[in-house]
Amino acid sequence: MAALDGYRDQVWALVDAKSFYCACEQLFDPKLVNKPLVVLSNNDGCCVALSSEAKALGIKRGAPWFKVEREARKMGVEVRSSNYTLYADMSRRFIEELHRFSPHVEQYSIDEAFVRLDGFKLDGLTQYGKEIRDTIYSHLGLPVRVGIGSSPTLAKLGNQAAKHYEQRVRGVIQIDTEQRRRWLLDRCTVQDIWGVGAKTATRLQTSGISTALQLAEQNPADMRRLWNVGLARTALELQGVSCIDPGDIDEKRKQILSSRSFGSDISDLDDLKSALAFHCQRAGEKLRRQHSQANVVGVFLRTNRYKDLPQHNISSARELMCPSQDSYKFLDIALEQLESIYRPGYAYQKIGVILDGLTDSNNDQFQFDMFDTSALDEMKRRDLMAITDQMNARFKNGVKPASVIGSTNWHMRQAFRSNRWTTRLDELQVAKC
Repeated sequence: MAALDGYRDQVWALVDAKSFYCACEQLFDPKLVNKPLVVLSNNDGCCVALSSEAKALGIKRGAPWFKVEREARKMGVEVRSSNYTLYADMSRRFIEELHRFSPHVEQYSIDEAFVRLDGFKLDGLTQYGKEIRDTIYSHLGLPVRVGIGSSPTLAKLGNQAAKHYEQRVRGVIQIDTEQRRRWLLDRCTVQDIWGVGAKTATRLQTSGISTALQLAEQNPADMRRLWNVGLARTALELQGVSCIDPGDIDEKRKQILSSRSFGSDISDLDDLKSALAFHCQRAGEKLRRQHSQANVVGVFLRTNRYKDLPQHNISSARELMCPSQDSYKFLDIALEQLESIYRPGYAYQKIGVILDGLTDSNNDQFQFDMFDTSALDEMKRRDLMAITDQMNARFKNGVKPASVIGSTNWHMRQAFRSNRWTTRLDELQVAKC
């Protein structure tokens, strides 16, 4: 690949927010700035986000909070529960800001997005990346890093390098020359490459390919013949040839799971039914979002294996006569299974729903049965589900099964949650003069 002068057909930037959860908390609570801060996972279980000050104290991401809490408190570490409502709203604002810089923005996760910069002159893109960084910080208060390259994979590696060399490059790196590309790839292992999993990385290393540069120097035709088309495309991407759309990495799930541990153990069947109704609705929304239909509905119940109490871990699955997208059909079948596997007297910690046997819903093909009329009603029910999803997306409370509203005992624990500053009138910031 020769020096990248002038213009290219495709130029990509990956913009991600630095320690997004912590940054959101610090934005609305200035006393947390420059202090060690930990954000916890569901039910305040593990450390999922750390400020740089908390990392410097030796706290590890994923560490169970109950194990590190005593020492962390002694060192002055601040702690917050995950505030998903706040983070989702700030993520929406983050994406809206990126649309100022390009009409082509593809969100990859809650705190990162790919931005197409086609048509820009390459020698001005580093400055343009700095403008993106400064504008988002000025308008939203979120620090971001920007990696720019001629393919999404190079942009991703550039973003990682911007994180590693942040003090030198101030969060913006453009891979704009052959020398810079080779220098960076030679310092990245195959595990660092976007889309290369742990098992594939191990196999590559066994074959003598341990760095990104070594993979980039492979013949794509040989990679496709000896490995697979995905690695062949990755090799081309590392050479600067864009052939992977970010949306290609987010493949359809082959199984959909909705589950969450309870804030406190539950023994009451009605509370379990309420939690089950919530997860059926949530799993159905995920299913319809990827345009799939399910042939199997499963339910599982778990007690807390870490407690010295009687244990009862059980699951059940039932095949549908006709593939469906109907959350309420899933709920009816799941409730029947719950009543058969539930045992009174046990303190349950978790319940979940699994939708399996997924197929594409766009083919509109159904297997009819002379003893079952569900296939005849399925298309009407899909129209109902589409309307329900639209209402839930537009309105805060939306449409929910009645049993979801009936009990809140199963909701997760958020003992350290901050206010939902941007979405709740009763939790707005108060200025004292």
